Amino acid sequence: MNIKRILTSVIFSASLLLSSSVSTNAEDTIGSTSIDKRLLQKLTTNSVVEAIVSFDQGISQTVIKNSLLEAGVQRGIIMESLPIAGVLLTKTQLELLADESEVRSVYYNAPLAYDNEDSTDLTGVDQVRNDAVFQKNNGGLPVTGKGVGVVINDSGVDGTHKDHEFGNNLVQNVAGQVNLNAIHELLPVQYIENVPATDNNSGHGTHVAGIVGGTGAMSGGKYEGVAPGADLIGYGSGAGLAILDTVGAFDYALTHQSRYGIRVITNSWGDTGDIGTPFDPDHPVNIATKALYDRNIVTVFSAGNSGPGENTITGNYKKAPWVITVAAGVKDGTLADFSSRGNHDTKGTAMVDGIDFLWRDEPTITAPGQDIVSTRVISPVGVLGTPKDIETIDPAHLPYYTTLSGTSMAAPHAAGVIALMLDANPLLTPSDVKQILVNSATPMNGYASWETGAGYINAYNAVTHSFLAK
Repeated sequence: MNIKRILTSVIFSASLLLSSSVSTNAEDTIGSTSIDKRLLQKLTTNSVVEAIVSFDQGISQTVIKNSLLEAGVQRGIIMESLPIAGVLLTKTQLELLADESEVRSVYYNAPLAYDNEDSTDLTGVDQVRNDAVFQKNNGGLPVTGKGVGVVINDSGVDGTHKDHEFGNNLVQNVAGQVNLNAIHELLPVQYIENVPATDNNSGHGTHVAGIVGGTGAMSGGKYEGVAPGADLIGYGSGAGLAILDTVGAFDYALTHQSRYGIRVITNSWGDTGDIGTPFDPDHPVNIATKALYDRNIVTVFSAGNSGPGENTITGNYKKAPWVITVAAGVKDGTLADFSSRGNHDTKGTAMVDGIDFLWRDEPTITAPGQDIVSTRVISPVGVLGTPKDIETIDPAHLPYYTTLSGTSMAAPHAAGVIALMLDANPLLTPSDVKQILVNSATPMNGYASWETGAGYINAYNAVTHSFLAK
């Protein structure tokens, strides 16, 4: 064993001893490799742990596989476009990987939860649809998100529902859940495409898809989504998901961007074990969303449902300077109590790919997230329904729609507005989109930016600014 490896072993052993007493999820650094403290904690009580290994940009799948094999890692999957692998890892293998110069970080494959709590006229979407000037500026067509690919990174989408029917506005539907324990070698990631219905035991992703771009076909247009002209791409991870599942959706978006015109990906999930942590550029989700940002894809996150207290955003990756994080508003223009808040005047800088980025611990924007009506799964009947349904939905429409609350509902509303903006001006970059949303928002009196971001999303103003930016 060489001197470098001896030092790595000593540092690693000390990190394992310290990890049992730390409460933060910030990473340790062993050599040039960032190691997630939660991974170290798990390895004090488990012989094998699910982990995500991120490599330097530009590293090929072959080099990644060889590096993992040299460290003794035998089981896992390797992403196609991202330099990331999901593996089953022992302490010894982690120690060996930390010694490799091309390994950027190793993180625990933490479980996640969807951000739903137990409308379009409000934000100006209907006004966008009917504005004659917008139609004239858009070649005579209404602004509906036409041609803009939006990935629904969620539990799945029921493509048998006429509002987002597979083969029509649901242009692709992928079953993407990864079970590392069922894999017995190192394999490239594989996507199961063209699945008509992937949301069979949750209904969460179906509701989200309807908010983004449901056509309202089963309600005569009454429950139409924000961008009914958008091309929806479902990426389903089932009712239970972990970080690796979500990274698979980002990898799919990069790999299939040209095929489906992907410009937006919406994410209504979070990690309650990652509350209150600063932005961490070495986290695999941040590595993935930065790659999307570089490829002109806008990433949207729900802020979380751990409010009303300060410092409750569910995931450090929701504070990334290149993503849009959405708080949940009530239809009266106030902030929902459950909506996660940021931290008063907490910010920082991070050098990423040679550029200094400023991040803030706060949402970007607020969008409707309480008592939102959208599509429900058709089969099995009754998989999703709430007591609010009887109060808010016409009896004839109850088989097709349901009512949910949460920042899970706010994020796809914002994603739909972004699709409208990109329909109006396809040349907008992710930075342009974020700045326009901030500049065009309606102020929310009585709230600070760490609670609501720039204010309530205003679709009409956002689309107006998008046309002017041409």
